[in-house]
Amino acid sequence: MTTRPTQLFTLRLWQERVNTELAEWRGKVQALPEGEAYYFRDWPGLIGRLEALLAARDAETTDSVHLEGGKA
Repeated sequence: MTTRPTQLFTLRLWQERVNTELAEWRGKVQALPEGEAYYFRDWPGLIGRLEALLAARDAETTDSVHLEGGKA
């Protein structure tokens, strides 16, 4: 079994009034401990940002394993 490194994010959600009748949910996802942060306005935006952050981390992990001579 291969263990994967833990990846930690904070997620902040708030409602923002667009006009007198409409409010939208907004959010911010931030990678820890690096601090890389992205803002989003809908759920597909959140999912896209998380997938991009996770893919970047997977690539970094794979690259560091190959550089150290280990197996990925």
